[in-house]
Amino acid sequence: MKGKKVEMICIVAVLLLSFFLTERLYQAETGTFCSLNSGWYEIKDGKKIHIELPCYVMTGTDGKIVLYNDTLSEKDQGNFISAKGVQDHLEIRLGDRILYRYKEDKFQKNKQMKGKIWADVCLPEETGEKTLSFTFEGKKNSSLYVQAPLIGSFLDIVKSHLWESIFSILMIIGMLGMGIVSVIVFLYTRHRRIIEKRFLNVAFFLILCSLWSILDSGIYQMYGKQNAVGTQLSFYVFMLMSIPILHFVRNTVSEGVRWVPKIWIFLLYGDAVLQGVINYLFGIPFVCMLYITHIILFTGVAAMILLLWREYQKKQTHELNLCLKAFAVLGIGGIIAIILYRVFSIYWYVVIFQFGILLYISFLFGGLLCKVSNEIQFHLEQTVFERMSVEDRMTGLKNRKAFEKCMEEVQEDAILLKNALLLFIHIDGLKKINDMNGMQMGDEAVIRTARSIQAAGKSLEPNAESFRIDGNEFAVVVTNPQKMPEEWARIIISEVKKENGSRYRVRLKIGYSYLRSKDGALNSVSDWKMQADTMLRFNTGKLVEDMYDL
Repeated sequence: MKGKKVEMICIVAVLLLSFFLTERLYQAETGTFCSLNSGWYEIKDGKKIHIELPCYVMTGTDGKIVLYNDTLSEKDQGNFISAKGVQDHLEIRLGDRILYRYKEDKFQKNKQMKGKIWADVCLPEETGEKTLSFTFEGKKNSSLYVQAPLIGSFLDIVKSHLWESIFSILMIIGMLGMGIVSVIVFLYTRHRRIIEKRFLNVAFFLILCSLWSILDSGIYQMYGKQNAVGTQLSFYVFMLMSIPILHFVRNTVSEGVRWVPKIWIFLLYGDAVLQGVINYLFGIPFVCMLYITHIILFTGVAAMILLLWREYQKKQTHELNLCLKAFAVLGIGGIIAIILYRVFSIYWYVVIFQFGILLYISFLFGGLLCKVSNEIQFHLEQTVFERMSVEDRMTGLKNRKAFEKCMEEVQEDAILLKNALLLFIHIDGLKKINDMNGMQMGDEAVIRTARSIQAAGKSLEPNAESFRIDGNEFAVVVTNPQKMPEEWARIIISEVKKENGSRYRVRLKIGYSYLRSKDGALNSVSDWKMQADTMLRFNTGKLVEDMYDL
């Protein structure tokens, strides 16, 4: 039931975000710029045929379309005109002067990549005196869709492009944000001693997806510096960005089938290296080899879905169920994006892919958070239980079980220690206090003594550990001690006197022993304990004040 709620929250959150973005995309644009819809015409058989953009226009026998516009005036000088259609060999002229003609940079782009780009040109001084013309080139006697260009100031044109890309921009921000959150959660869980590497897998995947989305965007293609380098880098990022998710699958499935995602990890690395070598040696553009990456990604997603489905059939865990659904969503989104890209040459295919990634990560992230929250809760409960098992509830000191464990640790490290001091402290006459003043007063005597021992440890030795090993007996273990037992006795009695009430007085006895004798010989832990206990028994009837003249 809890898992279903998480799934619904993830889906609703993504859908709300998509609705918000859609609303923003189709809001009326404000500013000084406008669409140049009217005033366009083409000349056929010596006659002007007026058209209203956007619309479909038929090419001629030479495959070209030339559209003219005479509506610009001197007021438009210095403004920018921005047009779509770079993929159709757009050429913009003012009279005989060429204002724009797409030039291929060092990195060859395909039609889909060009379709994301706007042609932005500044209108020169002769604007209003000469005719503006747009030339498009396609197949012979084919239909081309021509969009209305925008005209306005440079800042308004840039704002318009940003608004058109608002969905991708917010997707990128969302992916980067979730990537940062994944790193923070990983660091927090590691602090809690829960190592969940899949949060890092998600973080690296989201960061790579964001980088690819930025470098592949039309905004970067138009305004980014080092455009060819960035575009080439975007191809390498696209080829490698799925590798962190394949590691995610490896960290999710059983050890016996982890070789399956490893195959596709090897294929993706090999694909990136091979395409780089072929491009360098033979000059074959990356866009001509892109189908190889698509095939590897398509078969990889299909293989991961099949692998997760088989794992889910065996284990029936909620975690595998979420992963399976996530990969199904990613697979559907990827297939739709590839169809839009390959078959229909639609330029906003990346929006579908980005939305699929966001929904996919929402499933994975929600499932991981549920798993980790359960592990943290279990870890906290286990920590509390372990603490209670070694802690004396009345005094807050460690109990006898912890004392014996401490002795074992000292025994293991005995050779490395310069020395160690063991103190046994005994409350004298605790039974008498209980009989005369009641059990409550006896408990208070125990608590006061414990506080006094703790206070002495804080003021004297940083390496001191205090224990309550019996009803009226305490122990202190000090590794590499700096203070003498007499100093311990003086501080403890001083603290007890501060705690003593007017109705009764707490009296203490002490016994102590060193792990190493005066000549440096190392005693066994059992002899060490026996010496301290013997001294305590020998001092029966003697109070600490009498022993050290306090």
